[in-house]
Amino acid sequence: MPSPHTIFIAADFVLDPALDSAAERLREQGHTVVRGPRAVPGRKTVLPPERLGELVGAADVIVATSRVVIDDAVLDAAPRLRGVVFPSIGTESLDLAEAGRRGLMVANGATPENFQSMAEATIMLMLNLSYDLRGTEDLLRRNAPRPAAPRARMLQGKTVGLVGFGRIARAVADRLRGWNVEILASSPRLDPAQVPAGVRAVALDTLLRASDIVSLHTTLTPGSRHLIGPAELRRMKPGAFLLNTARGACVDEAAVHQALRDGLIAGAALDAFEVEPLPPDSPLRQLDNAILTPHMAGHTQELYASFAPACVRNVEAILAGELPPHACNPSAAPAWRERLAGLDGARGGGLAHARNAAPPFRK
Repeated sequence: MPSPHTIFIAADFVLDPALDSAAERLREQGHTVVRGPRAVPGRKTVLPPERLGELVGAADVIVATSRVVIDDAVLDAAPRLRGVVFPSIGTESLDLAEAGRRGLMVANGATPENFQSMAEATIMLMLNLSYDLRGTEDLLRRNAPRPAAPRARMLQGKTVGLVGFGRIARAVADRLRGWNVEILASSPRLDPAQVPAGVRAVALDTLLRASDIVSLHTTLTPGSRHLIGPAELRRMKPGAFLLNTARGACVDEAAVHQALRDGLIAGAALDAFEVEPLPPDSPLRQLDNAILTPHMAGHTQELYASFAPACVRNVEAILAGELPPHACNPSAAPAWRERLAGLDGARGGGLAHARNAAPPFRK
């Protein structure tokens, strides 16, 4: 039985069931679990400064989500900290570079269920836009006459542009094989030599001009904030569709609204927004050519069932001094092991074997 540790688990108005399950499993292992204050929908959770010592002062691992701010103040208040674990994919509430500089290992819930569910949902939205399912269903519900000419378009023969080419985008590309589409991919760190067969690596400008469907799969960084704005929308084809199943701030919502309203692009499917839940007065709600889903298009039962086990596995690995299954900053492993050695020495050697027991660093 490993020696018990203290785990701080933040609250999240979407993922609380998974976090509750992870907390229960960790308590069953003998660990002390400290829970964060209740989360408020529509706001980032900022831990109260006056309570940081109480909440994270003894924490060996912090479990948080992309809606919980993990800044320098939080990290400074956690001298025993070994790592930070996110149950889902998003980690943008933590500066990964700063975590690495501090010798902290960061892991997320990049399970197969996560990227596979999102890939299936992305293709579902592509087809919904192409076949105008929203408009067609509305005709029936209003008992309106059939249009004189069909508005649906085949996906076959079209060009699909994937902005960002991580696991989700690669899974989308894999599932589009057999649809007879051209697949373009653009990412700042994309090596053309490592692009799979059937996918062509291009610059973002080329992708925007050539694609019938532009689908965003990038993480949110300072460089990707409002990656799609007025200039980028003007480069897209007039009949093109825009999909965002990544992060809301990757697109300029005001610019997207104007482009849809003015017919600059044909339609959009948006599953993520800058403010979530989407405010009731958002002008996006008034558009007939936009599919809006509340950041849950890919939230399957299988995905949610994977969150807690993956979270616990990541926590267990970090506590054991092993590289976690879903490490986000594996290049920080040397600094992390150095930090562990110092922490274990301060504890009297409790996990002093970790430095030697940890698996070799692998990217």
